[in-house]
Amino acid sequence: MKPLKVFSVAVVLMYLVSSCGKPVSPQYLGYQNLRMEKVGFTNNVVAIDVKLYNPNRYPLQLKSASLDMYINNSFLGHSALDSLVVLPAQDTVYIPLRLQASAKDILSNTAKILLNPDVKVKITGSAKAGRGGFFINVPIDYEGVQRIELLGNN
Repeated sequence: MKPLKVFSVAVVLMYLVSSCGKPVSPQYLGYQNLRMEKVGFTNNVVAIDVKLYNPNRYPLQLKSASLDMYINNSFLGHSALDSLVVLPAQDTVYIPLRLQASAKDILSNTAKILLNPDVKVKITGSAKAGRGGFFINVPIDYEGVQRIELLGNN
């Protein structure tokens, strides 16, 4: 009976150690509903729903995030997520983001997008992600070409 107990404890410990591995960063898959929520001379808010895929075999919690977004290497705005968001295991979800942007940055990027809607999008920053109350800092570094339609549906 004793070897069976030792084996059972070893199996449980191996499961716990393997399930507590570092989470894999969510993958950016695209966006929808790009819109201006607040327009002003100094304080503007660009809202966008970002599509993320959680490749982990367990739900991942995003506790907070701080992101900077660039279009064709020009700064567009900063976003801070400060509420808990749950990403289902091996599934896709849309996360609403609000970017704080200056009028100058918006006008500069809008002109570039109107001339060529296929733009290089770069998102950098970090997020606190985890599960079960244990969170780690996860770097966010996405770069890719994306079509941004300002006058039609995206």
